[in-house]
Amino acid sequence: MSTDTHTLAYDQHSQAAKEAAQQATGNAKEAIQQAGYAAKDLAQHASHTTKEAAQSGLSAAKDAAQNGLAAAKDATQNGYAAAKDAAQNAGQAAKDLYSSAAHRAEDLYHSAAHRAEDLYQTAAARAEDTLAQSKKYVRENPLPTVIGAFAVGLTLGALLGLSHHHEPTLRERFRW
Repeated sequence: MSTDTHTLAYDQHSQAAKEAAQQATGNAKEAIQQAGYAAKDLAQHASHTTKEAAQSGLSAAKDAAQNGLAAAKDATQNGYAAAKDAAQNAGQAAKDLYSSAAHRAEDLYHSAAHRAEDLYQTAAARAEDTLAQSKKYVRENPLPTVIGAFAVGLTLGALLGLSHHHEPTLRERFRW
């Protein structure tokens, strides 16, 4: 084979290795980004839902307190025993509503936490699959991969070497 044929084959293998590495990196970044977005969305949804549940509980407690007050006024007109019963009922209703809202908020929190964990596991599995595919490619095509890595290293080394300015040490500056 001629030198041009070797060079062409090397360029093709190098380009294929580079594209595979870029694809694997892109897939991993996309999976991590999607997991982050999903976790953020779940956290925002859980926060919003918890806030709504608390507001609903507060509104219900307010309504129950207003109902209790109305009942207490009526009971005052009808007697002390009726007022006492209405106040106890209003207090119990408020406790029940608060307890219900607290349980709902806790359930929403746990649901969001489980969903975030599932999304994390999915993203981790996708990242592992991408890594396995990359390792398989490198195993099946070791020469182009090594040559491509060498070329990248050589290029970076040359670029960094050009930008490096040697600053003399203290000993070099004051040598007699």
